[in-house]
Amino acid sequence: MKRYILAVAAALAAASTAHAAVAAAPQPINLGDPKLKRPGQLKFDPALEAQKDAFKKFGEVSCNDCEGGVSFDTAAKKFLDLRDMWAFDSALGGLEVGQSLNWRGRGSVGKITAVSADPVGPFACKQLRWELTRGKETRTRDGLVCRGKSNPDADNERWLEVF
Repeated sequence: MKRYILAVAAALAAASTAHAAVAAAPQPINLGDPKLKRPGQLKFDPALEAQKDAFKKFGEVSCNDCEGGVSFDTAAKKFLDLRDMWAFDSALGGLEVGQSLNWRGRGSVGKITAVSADPVGPFACKQLRWELTRGKETRTRDGLVCRGKSNPDADNERWLEVF
């Protein structure tokens, strides 16, 4: 019985740590800046930006009928046909924790999952996990969508993809 209790406690601690690690990422590097008024002004560590770039590179697929001969399977907005002005951002913001948007690109299958809904500084945000699978290889990256004004003159707040 004692071993069982210890095993359960260890599993709960590991799950809690894993959730905290996912929920904490990605964290902006300029949260303390008094000039920060809108989610679009958030800035991220170059290492996170590199992770995002590597994910995009992994999603490049050669194709004969694409402009430039390359399709970007990470372009979820295109494959989900959410090209209207705020449609993609609104779809991301509308995800409940655990829900996903799924798409099929030219050579990959993609998924964006809301992993938590924790505020980032003064903004209501949802932390996302992007996943792209091509064959037996899978790559992931963190994402973030926050609610706020898109520009200083905007009349209302909306969901905005910020990372």
